[in-house]
Amino acid sequence: MGICRVNGKKKEFVIADMTMTNSKNHRVYCAFVICCLLSSYPSHSFADDFTLEPTARYRYQSIDDSARFDAKASTLKLRLTADWQASDNWHGLAQVDYVHAFNENDYNSVTITRATSPIPDVKGGELNQLWLKYKSDNDWDMTLGRQMLSFDNDRHVSSLEYWQNDQTFDALKFNYNDSINWDVSFAYVSKVHRIFGDDATRDIPINDIRFGELGARPFLELGNHDHNSQLLNVKYNLNPFLSVSGYAYIIENKSAQQLSSNTFGVRIDGEVKPGTIKYGYTLDVAHQNTTNDSPWNYEGHYLLAEVSAQYKSHQLSLSHEHLSENNGFAFATSLGDNHKFFGWADIFSSYLNTDGIKDTYLTLRGRDAKLRWRVVAHQFTSDLTGDTAGHELDIEVAYRFDRKWESSLLFSRYVPDAGIAGLPASQNDLTSVVFSVSYNL
Repeated sequence: MGICRVNGKKKEFVIADMTMTNSKNHRVYCAFVICCLLSSYPSHSFADDFTLEPTARYRYQSIDDSARFDAKASTLKLRLTADWQASDNWHGLAQVDYVHAFNENDYNSVTITRATSPIPDVKGGELNQLWLKYKSDNDWDMTLGRQMLSFDNDRHVSSLEYWQNDQTFDALKFNYNDSINWDVSFAYVSKVHRIFGDDATRDIPINDIRFGELGARPFLELGNHDHNSQLLNVKYNLNPFLSVSGYAYIIENKSAQQLSSNTFGVRIDGEVKPGTIKYGYTLDVAHQNTTNDSPWNYEGHYLLAEVSAQYKSHQLSLSHEHLSENNGFAFATSLGDNHKFFGWADIFSSYLNTDGIKDTYLTLRGRDAKLRWRVVAHQFTSDLTGDTAGHELDIEVAYRFDRKWESSLLFSRYVPDAGIAGLPASQNDLTSVVFSVSYNL
C-alpha cells in the first residue's frame, strides 16, 4: 500500500512493495497515490475548498440456503474521495474504491467457485466516480463524467449503494432546480459500471465451476454495459400536499440488447399533517415495451401504491407493487434497485423473472436517539398464475456511535409457498444475516 506523510515542510511518500494482479488494479492504486500526493501539499496550491476524505465499510454476510450450499462473505471496502470546489460555478470529484474479500472462496460473487447462494460483493478496485460539474447562476447545472444517478425512489434508476461496489454511470447530466416548483433532470448515458466490477468480462475464468459449459459470461453478470440511453425525469412541486413527476427512460443497452426498452411513467406523492400525525401517499404507474433491438417481445405495466402514517419518528406504511408479465417476460427495472424493493433476501432481485411479481408489504420504522430500526413484511404473488410465491420478513437495526462510526444488523427470512416455476430460489427457504460497520471522516 502507499503511505502519505507530511512532516513539517518536508513531504515524504513511501511505497511498500506490492504485487499487482492486473493493470486495472494498478490504475486504481495509482489513483490512490495521486490523491495522497495532492493532499500532502499546502492548501494554497489548490482551491481553498479542496478536501480528501477516506471512508471504510466492513461487511459480513451469512446465508443459510436450503437448496444450495451456505455462503459466508467477509469483505472490507476502502474509499478515497477527492473533492474540489474550484469556485461558485465549478466543482470536481474523483473517487476510488477497493474491496478486499477475506474469504473469497467461501461464496460466489460473479466468478462462481462454489455452488453457494450468491453474494455479489466482488473483490477488486476501480475508479468509482470522476466528474466535473458546472453550476450556473440561473438554477441549472451540468455534470460530465462517471457519476451516480438516482431518480425518485431509486426504482427505475439507482446507484445501488447497498452493495460494496456501487453502480455508476458514464454520463452527461443536465439538471434544472428552482428550489420552489421545478426539478428537471436529463442524462445521456454511454456506459454503466455495474456492481459486479470491471473484471467481470465476457470471458469465463478457469476457476469458475461453469468453465467449459458456458461460451461466455451471462449478460446479467457483466461488470460493464455499453449504452446509448437517454433518461428524463421532470418533477413539479405544486404544494406540500402534491408533487407530480413524469419520466421517460429510453434504454438502448448495446451489451445486453434484451434489456433495451422504453419506459414512460407518472408519479404523484405528497404529505398532509392535520394534527399530530403526518399522512403520506404515493402512486406511480408506468408502461414499458421492448425496442426493435431486443430479441424479447413484450410490453407491460408497473404500479406502486403506498400510504403511510407517521407520529414523531415512527412511521407505518402499506405498499403494493406490481410488475406485470406479458409473453413470457416481466416488466424490467434493469437500471433500478431490486434489492431495496423486493426483499433483502434477494430472492426476486434478478431481472429475468418470467412470471411478473405482485408484492404487498407492510413497513414499520422508527428512531430513538442514535438507534433506528425497520421491519418489513412481504407477501409475493406470481402475476402469471395468481399463486402466492412466498413470504419474507426483513429486520434492520442500526446504531450510530458518533458522527464517524455506525453499525447495522440486517436479518432476512424467506419462506416459500408455491414459488415461481422459472425461479428455483423462490421454492426454497433462505435466511440471510448481514452485519456491517462503517467509518466516515
